[in-house]
Amino acid sequence: MKILKDLPPGTIWPHLLDAVERTVLADLRSYAQSRQNDVDRGAETADLAALLVDKYCEGLATALHIAGIDSIVRHEGDRLCREIDPEFDAHRTARWAARPCSLNY
Repeated sequence: MKILKDLPPGTIWPHLLDAVERTVLADLRSYAQSRQNDVDRGAETADLAALLVDKYCEGLATALHIAGIDSIVRHEGDRLCREIDPEFDAHRTARWAARPCSLNY
């Protein structure tokens, strides 16, 4: 059930839904910037930071989907991951292929 999409037209103002999406996008960008800052100061690797952003984005996108809000959050998250880690796609493929996937310190 897409809760907001199931409501009668006009029940929720379109600008309110747009404001929710803008706020979520701003939060995602802020989180990605925090991860990038950690990469820049040497606290995280780029592949770890991008993975964290990817998982955070997945949660945000899922929440919006459950609520019935169409959003570009997933697309923006992918862009941010590739900005943090230019090898994001290769690293993601390697993680999916690893059995079991693990973190090394």
